[in-house]
Amino acid sequence: MEENKISKKCIDCKIPMKKTFVVYKGLNFEALQCPKCKEKIFTENLALKAIAKLESEKLKEEYIKRPIKIGHSWGLTFPKEVTDVFNLRNPKTVLKIHPSVEKYKIEINFK
Repeated sequence: MEENKISKKCIDCKIPMKKTFVVYKGLNFEALQCPKCKEKIFTENLALKAIAKLESEKLKEEYIKRPIKIGHSWGLTFPKEVTDVFNLRNPKTVLKIHPSVEKYKIEINFK
């Protein structure tokens, strides 16, 4: 069931809250607001969407990287912002590499 179809009620006023937007760091985020007392809340789902939007904004720039030679192999370094957002410092993070010669690209997915 979608977030905006769930009837969330204000804790104080006991009336259904309406969808609104909150501006934070120049970005609009969806929230719920009581029409009577004007209290605004984020549900867990809305908070997770807001975090994803902030992280996407942080990674908006395009990174130009050159492969580096490591022994007989080639490597690629990741900028700090990418490392932080995708938790690449975690030793349990696994990267999957999908080369596509036809499309002339290499995709990297992670778990």
